[in-house]
Amino acid sequence: MADEKSEKTALPRREDGLEAQDAEHTSYFNASGHRDQLKRQYGLLSICGLALAIDNAWVALGGSITVSIANGGPAGVLYELLVAGFYYLFIAASIAELTSSLPTAGGVYHWASITPGPKYGRALGFFAGYLNYFGWMFDLASIISIPANVVVQMYAVFHPDLVIQPWHVYLAYVLITWSCCFFVIFGNRLLPVVNHFGLFMIIVGGIITVIVCAAMPAVRADSSFVWSSFNENNITGWPSGVAFLTGVLNGAFTIGTPDAVTKMAEELPDPKRDMPKAVLVQVGLGIISESLS
Repeated sequence: MADEKSEKTALPRREDGLEAQDAEHTSYFNASGHRDQLKRQYGLLSICGLALAIDNAWVALGGSITVSIANGGPAGVLYELLVAGFYYLFIAASIAELTSSLPTAGGVYHWASITPGPKYGRALGFFAGYLNYFGWMFDLASIISIPANVVVQMYAVFHPDLVIQPWHVYLAYVLITWSCCFFVIFGNRLLPVVNHFGLFMIIVGGIITVIVCAAMPAVRADSSFVWSSFNENNITGWPSGVAFLTGVLNGAFTIGTPDAVTKMAEELPDPKRDMPKAVLVQVGLGIISESLS
């Protein structure tokens, strides 16, 4: 009887030969109803690096500044970002609680299937997954368009005679997309290292940007232009209130992916503890880094 009891309480072994850390972790490793197939190679630092890389706010808004600047100029960009960040903090807190209770790579569709109960869960889970799927498709397209345009523009800086054509940007877009896919498929084990590097570059790059801008007093704008020139720089043709609300969408674009890192829940050894921290880092540092830069 003692042998049978010890066999029942013994920790199961994973296919890679590693034992589960404890019985509690084992209970939610298979919370989705499937066997643990992925290597849990991410730590807290690497998942935070991934979170900040996905939600690289100051780069994302900088890449779309020609759109956002029309909604009130610098004052609009700053205030609209802060409003979007304020509301996204509540969303991030909810997602952090959900991913702590049920860490799953399914994310929002899984939570929407469980929390309403069996009566409405299936329908709500379907529509949550449907909208989330298309949201990530469009988000991916918009994010990759930023480095594609940057690469073409950087090439044009060193080749002044180049006349940029739409197909130049499209070609760069396709190459970047397939390069990322190739790296994820064949270089998966290197992704945590890349996330460490990305975290370092994003933080250091933001600090350097602030220092460089602060060290250039000859071309510095006056304070009224930065803080109180919303009406003068609203060139959308809409009233100020409408322009501000539409401009909040630009701020939301920079930090509007608080569920992104939750897709990695099955690649973290301790997602119940570390995943909420990654969600906070993603939204919190995104707001801070963009506000400073």
